Amino acid sequence: MRIASFPFLLAAAWLLAAAAPAAALSTGRLPGWVCGQGEPPLFFDGFESGDALHREPTHGSGGAYPGAQTRSVTVLGQPRDYHLYIPAGYPFAAPAPLLLVLHGAGGAGTAPTAAQWMRDAWSAQAQAGGFLVAAPVASGSQGGWLPSLDYPMFQAILNDVAAHYDIDLSRIHGWGYSAGGHVMHDLALRQRSGVPDIRTFAGYGISAGVLQALVCTPATCPAALAQVARKVPVDLRVGTEDYYYPHVQADRDAFLAAGWSAGDTLIYGSFPEGHLVYPWHFAETWDFLCPFQRRLD
Repeated sequence: MRIASFPFLLAAAWLLAAAAPAAALSTGRLPGWVCGQGEPPLFFDGFESGDALHREPTHGSGGAYPGAQTRSVTVLGQPRDYHLYIPAGYPFAAPAPLLLVLHGAGGAGTAPTAAQWMRDAWSAQAQAGGFLVAAPVASGSQGGWLPSLDYPMFQAILNDVAAHYDIDLSRIHGWGYSAGGHVMHDLALRQRSGVPDIRTFAGYGISAGVLQALVCTPATCPAALAQVARKVPVDLRVGTEDYYYPHVQADRDAFLAAGWSAGDTLIYGSFPEGHLVYPWHFAETWDFLCPFQRRLD
């Protein structure tokens, strides 16, 4: 299966100034059995268990499950739809991870379909991995993201999911394709108020998105990344025929120069195609993201 590409056409060239560095942040790594590798200890989380895992459950209730659905939130007085997937087997014994999925910009009128396609493309992996998927719809007239409108929407969506489902706030991950990838870099590497930021995401994945769109210039990226308060785990993927290919390679090098560790907090993968995303990459991305959690120390 191949998902049609949505080339970069960000609806607003809106660059936020870097906020003050986040404090008291760290990244935790869960034992392998949490992500399907091995068996949990006998009586885990029971009376005879050892130390319980760090979890931040929301205990939300009242949302429909399982399967695909469309929900709405009100942002700046306007209703905004998003697409949600709840895997079969929910509610689980423990709070579930959540993946925020951002589509690319494909032109006027494409955003609702792009968001639904991305939600549906991730649903098989969400079912296998036991996590929820939320896919917002961009507000730009050309199918792209308007940070002034859409960043607050992302927070409203996370709040809505947390209120209606039991999710683990320490295991909120992000993923973005093309323009959505540009935005996801911007969210996960900064601290700012009222929107998802470095304090929100345990880790994130990027397909054909680049730092220089919203975060830094090629010349300043290594220095800008060196000032980030936490080395947020990141998965970078891009086609070798994609026009973003050399830029994603440069991003990889900038992350490494700033202290990210290859194979640990940074994964980079390329494939012999153009500006496309393949659902079979999602399993590899989730395998990387699943063990991480965000800690507020």
